[in-house]
Amino acid sequence: MTNQSDAIFPNILWAQRAELVLITIPLQDATNVVVEIKEGRVLHFEAEAAGEKYRCDVELFREVVSEESRHAAQPRQIDIQLRKKAPLTESGEEEFAQSRSWLRLTRDKSKNSHIQVDWSRWRDEDEDEDETGGLGMDYNDLMSQMMTQRGLGEDDCMDCGNHADEDGVGPGADKANHSDSDDYDDLPPLEP
Repeated sequence: MTNQSDAIFPNILWAQRAELVLITIPLQDATNVVVEIKEGRVLHFEAEAAGEKYRCDVELFREVVSEESRHAAQPRQIDIQLRKKAPLTESGEEEFAQSRSWLRLTRDKSKNSHIQVDWSRWRDEDEDEDETGGLGMDYNDLMSQMMTQRGLGEDDCMDCGNHADEDGVGPGADKANHSDSDDYDDLPPLEP
């Protein structure tokens, strides 16, 4: 697999988080997988799949921490997780922002048709903050807090969808406040 002339450049999908770059190489049943980070900036990949040899050396947009980066060969793909290298503490705000949000995967500005953004895994920095709904808690924590504030325990919550409170407010309010009669009886028929 050392002869690069007979190797194919694999398709690469990438996405990012504030501290990570997520790379997926969709090769089914890949064998002899080699993933290396050279000099903190060059991603070296080799593998065999379906009788073909795949190989690439990609110079990354910024440096990564090779010791904290990892990969896993799955049945349908190779997943690579690269830890972005944090800027030095004396770096400015602009340098810090650029280290957290890469403009592209490669240092080279020219378009490589084999490298594409994985929009299904993409998350912007403002989405990272909003991951918990912007309230500092996930949905289950929020619901638990709401039930506690209303004085409902977990046992009460099991059937809370069937009952309205004394003000006619709550999940069961529709059933409590409305009779079975049709609310639309007084509407005129539609004109042809």
